[in-house]
Amino acid sequence: MLFNSLTFVLHFSLFYIIYFYSTFTIRKTLLILFGLYFYSQWGIVGTLLLITSIIFNFLMGILIDSNDSKLRKRIFVFGIIVNVLYLGVFKYFLFVWGIYSDLKIELGGQSPLWKPILLLPIGISFYTFHNISYLIEVYDNRIKVCKNFFTFVLYDLFFPLLLLGPIERPGNLIPQFESVRLISKEKIWNGLSLFCFGVFIKSSIADPLSRNVGIVANSFDSLEPGILWIVAPSIAFQVYADFFGYSLCAMGLAEMLGFELMNNFKRPFFSSNPSEFWSKWHISLSTWLRDYVYIKLGGNRHGFLRENFNLLLVWFLTGIWHGAGYGFIIWGLYLGICLILYRILKHIGFTQFQNPFIKVLGILLTFYSFSLGLLLFRINSPSESLLIVKNLQHIPSLSYIPYSLFLIILPLVLFDIWQEWKETERPSFFVNEKPYIFVCLFVVGFFWFSLVSPFAKEDFFYFQF
Repeated sequence: MLFNSLTFVLHFSLFYIIYFYSTFTIRKTLLILFGLYFYSQWGIVGTLLLITSIIFNFLMGILIDSNDSKLRKRIFVFGIIVNVLYLGVFKYFLFVWGIYSDLKIELGGQSPLWKPILLLPIGISFYTFHNISYLIEVYDNRIKVCKNFFTFVLYDLFFPLLLLGPIERPGNLIPQFESVRLISKEKIWNGLSLFCFGVFIKSSIADPLSRNVGIVANSFDSLEPGILWIVAPSIAFQVYADFFGYSLCAMGLAEMLGFELMNNFKRPFFSSNPSEFWSKWHISLSTWLRDYVYIKLGGNRHGFLRENFNLLLVWFLTGIWHGAGYGFIIWGLYLGICLILYRILKHIGFTQFQNPFIKVLGILLTFYSFSLGLLLFRINSPSESLLIVKNLQHIPSLSYIPYSLFLIILPLVLFDIWQEWKETERPSFFVNEKPYIFVCLFVVGFFWFSLVSPFAKEDFFYFQF
């Protein structure tokens, strides 16, 4: 049941009518039940695993809060280890098993080892990080432990962010569930506009781009020389439209329900350096890693070399978080090295020479370093990364450029330019100020969707993480 499906729209519409006219207590129950129903569409086993994780972390929070310092620390460490193992078994066991099998063959084994079959619950990385942040916040006394089981269930089962985030902080989300939320006309219209635009850029930009780049980027050994210089930006816009579209849908649905989620993207392709880029792309994950990993490792408190080592370790873990595969690990290390190189240039004072030309050059370099990195998501072995490098050694022919793609990405580019000009902290159509703008955009969007959108629906890109 995807956000960009008629099935979801019909189910949510019926749910919303009942929700809107219900009391605070009933609304809470309805959200839990709809969250269970929504997640169960991807399998009962995965739902049972999620419920088990919810119960475990709720009890861990209670135990951490109710014990003295020595036992408290042991309970906290146990809770973190179990969550990491929970994620590791389902997401990384088969990858590690495969490496072991490959090594055995290289050392003289006759055949690959038997490979077990394991279910990968959808959204497991997101809700596990959700729960780890809760335990850390309780242990550090940043928030009060949640003693209401149904509130904690809703913290993990809130369906707008259940599958792909954002990875909300418990200090922001749990208090919202414990207070009466007013649903104004302004929230309904603003939330609806965000949801509609999220579905639009997913279906009219991300899905068409996915079909175009998927054919090319999965066959590195038979590509025209230099074509990856053209394919890489297409992949970048595909991933951005896909994930940004989901985030807008999540924000819009939450606002219609009376809640506010954090903004996960802030025009990242206008960033002029890697540090700025990662403060604007997948903000909930970037800040999560900064607060719970980078700072815990010492951050920048122990000298420049240690600071950059911490950064590289964080990016290595970021690669692993995104998926179990060689490409993800290489991708994480690649982006970590890009960020460290920028910090070295900044450290020696090179970046202090700022002018419009340098800024534009920085935007292009930052965009292309990110775009080329996304190619690594698609490799199946370290040797395929050499095929990428070999292809990029050539200058592409202009005849390779599919100029229709510029038309496809135009609405997203124009929207980001508009938001940059307005200097918005959160995406907004300013429906309450100028409602006619939304009506015009909706009509234009409808015709655009009719022209370029495929009717077959693609899963959201980040479902695999």
